[in-house]
Amino acid sequence: MGIGEIRGDEQTAALLDTELWQLSDAQLIEAIPAVTEQIHRLQALRVSLVGETDHRRVVPDPAHPALKHWLANTPTGMLSVPEASRIVSLARLLRNQPDLAAAYESGGLRADLAVLIGAFCETPPKNMPEGIVPEIRKRLIDEVSHGAGDAATLRKSIADLRDAFAQTPPAEDTDRNEFCASQTLNGRVVIRGDVDSETGEMLLTALSKLSAPVPGPGGEPDPRPAPLRRADAFTEMLRRFHDCGAGPVEGGEKPHLTVLVNIHDLHHCDDDGDGDGEGGCECGRGGHGPGSGSGSAGGLGPQMMWTGPLSRASTRRLACDCIITPIIINDDGVPLKLGRKDRLVPASLRRALIVRDRCCVFPGCGRPAAWTDAHHIVHWADGGETDLSNTVLLCRYHHRLIHHSEWEVFIGPDLCPWFRPPRSRDPDRKPLPAHGRTAA
Repeated sequence: MGIGEIRGDEQTAALLDTELWQLSDAQLIEAIPAVTEQIHRLQALRVSLVGETDHRRVVPDPAHPALKHWLANTPTGMLSVPEASRIVSLARLLRNQPDLAAAYESGGLRADLAVLIGAFCETPPKNMPEGIVPEIRKRLIDEVSHGAGDAATLRKSIADLRDAFAQTPPAEDTDRNEFCASQTLNGRVVIRGDVDSETGEMLLTALSKLSAPVPGPGGEPDPRPAPLRRADAFTEMLRRFHDCGAGPVEGGEKPHLTVLVNIHDLHHCDDDGDGDGEGGCECGRGGHGPGSGSGSAGGLGPQMMWTGPLSRASTRRLACDCIITPIIINDDGVPLKLGRKDRLVPASLRRALIVRDRCCVFPGCGRPAAWTDAHHIVHWADGGETDLSNTVLLCRYHHRLIHHSEWEVFIGPDLCPWFRPPRSRDPDRKPLPAHGRTAA
């Protein structure tokens, strides 16, 4: 597809200079399919351009080396990262399957149908001969091209093909193992998996004793159904694993509880002046502690790294037997200075950094805090302190970028990180707020 081909559609171009009230009913009805076709052709061209850029390994912006992040951070800002990721994935599928690309670019195949066919043919059933993949792909394209079928029809055909070529895998086949844990909109986590016999035996053995029915104090039967007992047993397995401390650490930290205390509550709730926190409570709320409501400036309450907010009851239960780190915050939820002087970032400072930064703070990045390093703004060797006012969370890539480019990071008057881009990007070097924050 040529760029001139896109520019040459005079019918849709004329519509841009036309007041819609001037069109007759027939012209309106005629224009909608024409514009839809033009949109598809433009989208197909974009996918082709992205595919060629990806094939050449061009890096449009060193600050965003991943093509999907660059697409999502272009000046137009018209794409989210998931949308950009889908475009890049489709471009790669089509580049490896030219017949599928031809059907999509010609307008005979929708993007979602092309993705289904491409994904199936890229990873066909284990027992499908490679030689028949092109024939199968052509059959699937013909089945749904030019409106002949929809996504439901295509999914059924693909499922039938998988069933036709599938055989019961050997019990010891570890190559087919999979384990998926997906967070839902309400914060719960859905788990599914398929494992080999040895892994399954270890899992079932561990669950067997822990999921056995537990009689009540009076000998009454355990009221929990079997699925709930197994879920409780799985929770107990995880708890025992973390309690023994045998597993790897997550982002430099084992599981712990961080308590956020507002600086005003700290002053107001110690009226006897002895600093022990046992005086009368000026704010009148009392009972300050984990999940009690104090120290949650800006609505920031107890949080877990992966699954978000924690209820008061759960917070109190976890606080019964854990490592507790208090962090004092201001009214905007920003941790105050801790004053650490060690070169290496201590655990308490890293927890405070996670509360303030939440993720890699480089503009447009946002990688999870568990994947980040604590970067010294002024290097330790140059007299910089290991302190909240001199450290920020950066992923490994942007940590290296800050050290080896003209990008600069500093802590602004709002006590949060800001970035100055290089002159090649912005001659005025106008400061940019950290990821997830606005200039306001």
